[in-house]
Amino acid sequence: MAAVSPILGSKILIVDDVLANVQVLKSMLHRAGYLHVDSTMDPAAVCGLHLENRYDLILLDLLMPQMDGFQVMRALDEAGPELRPTILVITAQPGHKLRAMQTGANDFISKPFDHTEVLTRIHYMLEVRLLQIQAERHNRHLEQTVLDRTAELQRSEGMFRELVANIPEALWIRDVEQQTIQYVNPAWRKLSGVCAAAGDSVEKAFQAVHPDDLPWMTNERRHVQEGLSNNEYRLVRSDDSVRWVHARQFPIPNPLGTSPWIAEIIEDVTLRREAQRQLLHSARHDALTSLANRTHLYDSLRDAVSRADAENMVVSVLLIDIDYFKAVNDRLGHVMGDLLLRAFAARLAGYVRPGDVVGRLGGDEFAVIVSTSAESFCAASIAGRIHRALKTSMSLEGQDVLVTTSIGVASYPIDTHDFDTLIHYADTAMYEAKVAGRDTFRCYTAEMKERAIRKSDIESALRLALGRGEFVLHYQPKMAIEGVRLTGVEALIRWNRPGHGCVLPGEFIPILEEMGLIGSVGAWLIESACRQMRAWHEAGLGWIRVAVNVSSKQVREELFVAHIVDAARKHGVDHTLLELELTESTLMAHGESTDATLRKMKDLGITISIDDFGTGYSNLAYLKRFQVDALKIDIAFIRDIASDADSATITVAIINMAHNLRLKVIAEGVETLEQLEFLRRHGCDEIQGYYFSEPLPEAQFSAKFRHILSCETGQASSNGGHRIAANA
Repeated sequence: MAAVSPILGSKILIVDDVLANVQVLKSMLHRAGYLHVDSTMDPAAVCGLHLENRYDLILLDLLMPQMDGFQVMRALDEAGPELRPTILVITAQPGHKLRAMQTGANDFISKPFDHTEVLTRIHYMLEVRLLQIQAERHNRHLEQTVLDRTAELQRSEGMFRELVANIPEALWIRDVEQQTIQYVNPAWRKLSGVCAAAGDSVEKAFQAVHPDDLPWMTNERRHVQEGLSNNEYRLVRSDDSVRWVHARQFPIPNPLGTSPWIAEIIEDVTLRREAQRQLLHSARHDALTSLANRTHLYDSLRDAVSRADAENMVVSVLLIDIDYFKAVNDRLGHVMGDLLLRAFAARLAGYVRPGDVVGRLGGDEFAVIVSTSAESFCAASIAGRIHRALKTSMSLEGQDVLVTTSIGVASYPIDTHDFDTLIHYADTAMYEAKVAGRDTFRCYTAEMKERAIRKSDIESALRLALGRGEFVLHYQPKMAIEGVRLTGVEALIRWNRPGHGCVLPGEFIPILEEMGLIGSVGAWLIESACRQMRAWHEAGLGWIRVAVNVSSKQVREELFVAHIVDAARKHGVDHTLLELELTESTLMAHGESTDATLRKMKDLGITISIDDFGTGYSNLAYLKRFQVDALKIDIAFIRDIASDADSATITVAIINMAHNLRLKVIAEGVETLEQLEFLRRHGCDEIQGYYFSEPLPEAQFSAKFRHILSCETGQASSNGGHRIAANA
């Protein structure tokens, strides 16, 4: 079905007091296709009908009884102008046209009328009416849209002002053409300290920018119209405090002109920059001492080396190690150890020149980078000056601690042109200073390189030695002076290094300790000694007491005692047949941890003896504290007792003191009858040395003493000794 034309669907009312006229008009309209045509012959009913039906067009006769057409139009006006329909007056009174038009008629047709003209006029008037209605609707829509947009803008502006008034970032907007401030939020005023307001010159806002940053900031702002700009600068507030800010500047539409306004959002980044500075400082400085760390030191050294040739300079690296720091740290505690490191760092930094770089590599190892002219260079002079300056006593919370150092020096380009080699050479020189007895310095030499190569070669071989079974034990007897009885043996480790023969422990034990292998090798030694004790017993030699040397690092190991217990249990050896020999420095270096370990061993019945007595701390209090069983007089005193009065006096004093403390005394290194007789006269309990036997491999030791035993008339009890001939 075709859609009905909006015009033909219009509502039309015919008003005439003559029925014939009504019928003619109604019939004409129906034939023309109009669908909604009403009529009335009562003019008084027009307003009511219109209010009810809202007619688009009223065909109105002017001359009617009781109420004429003019009155009808006035009544429609009174009902409300917005409800007024289009009115076409059709009357036989042409003279009333002007009055009708003035009263409110939209058009006028005289009777008798032409049908075509009437229909044309009606169509035209309804078309205009329809256009008016559409226009009115469109206008109302536009008006509502404007109202909605205005309300939306008002809400947006309110939200904008509420938002920018409460955000932590500062915000201000400026007009580039007028060079005026258009908006400033409270955060900007608080941050900058400048009380600028809308309408003020932008120069007022620029007053807060740091004078050093203002020139380039002004130039930067000229180019913001092209797009987003990010930069950081400083603001100086009224109290002269300085704040770093990060500003984002970007153009926004200008409602009053063509050139855009510029908005600037400013964030206070002072704390962030300070955190970044501290982070950078932490990344390049040691947390404990605030000295340069390893990274900073190496960077500084690279810079110095890169400039050295052009400036005719010599760059020296001094590696400095605090002697026996671990012993002090264990004895006094880590808190005191940290205090010592900080005090040492401060002293070291105070003794170098302003241009020198001082740093901590880690632990108790420090470094100094010194640049000197090639003409005045003297590495020994530099190292000696620093070594002497550092050798002083430090007071740490009431305790005086004497600090000495081992220093190694290597120089560019004197010793090497390679950066990494320079560090290695300085480390090699420092190691040489330690080997020389510590508390000294060494400058790198070519001979050190050869020794370092040999040491590296030994280290490589030692890493494989235990797994390859290259370690063996030799045994040296301990003899009772009275009765010349075998009281036990000392198990001494040897290294059968392929291609080098038998290597004595003095050449490889310190290296094992440095490499951290002394624990595993020491455990092997104790386990091997226990195995040999069981083998001798099963071979008919009885139970023989065996002494083994123990290093300080072994004693500090958590599983040290457990290893001893496991080895004894594995081979069925009584703990009382084991003797552990420790140096004085081992006892004193580690305080409470050593004390606890020794007490566990004493509880097991293990004998504790002090090796090389008289060459260490000589602090007699520890003899009681650690419940020591025996003292071994160092060979340095025994060697000269027959010819040197001081050695003889010291030896006698040690014997008497030990007996007064109810300790057994063993003299080691006895080589002559004269030495033996001296020791017998003064009551020494046991002796050990070449006078009776050198250390022997297991097979030779077993064969020799089996032969001696077979020649003796009797065999001693299983706990004690076997009588043997002197110098056998």
